[in-house]
Amino acid sequence: MTKKIFIVCTFFFALTAFAQKAENLCCEDIRSHYKMITIDEAINREATAYALDLSLQHPKLTSAPEALAQLTYLRCLNLSFNRVSTFPANFKELQNLTCLDLSGNHHLQRLPDFFAEMPNLKIIRMEDLNWSATRRQEIEARFPNITFKW
Repeated sequence: MTKKIFIVCTFFFALTAFAQKAENLCCEDIRSHYKMITIDEAINREATAYALDLSLQHPKLTSAPEALAQLTYLRCLNLSFNRVSTFPANFKELQNLTCLDLSGNHHLQRLPDFFAEMPNLKIIRMEDLNWSATRRQEIEARFPNITFKW
């Protein structure tokens, strides 16, 4: 009985440590921990879809797909290098999302206010966007609980 408790406690400790480490990772870094899959694969396996790569779609995405709201376990979403400029209202249902990569979405002019209502969203990667330093500071002030990677 003592061995089983020790193993369970060790596993729980390792899982907790991984979860804390994963919080500091972003889509680019998290690939070593989660297999990135397509949206069709994710919807078919919604209970195990933790990371989704929708970067470089053809044709380019102009909005985050509404179907994403079905992926309640999703932690990492890569929408980089598309033409995303809007997010559907149901996007805020992704309550487990910790990292969002919006790099290279040059049509993106504004982040939705509901990002602040997503408690686990900790990192937004926004590289390769020509936003001024002033604009970056305004965004960071609007979302103080989110780390931006410019």
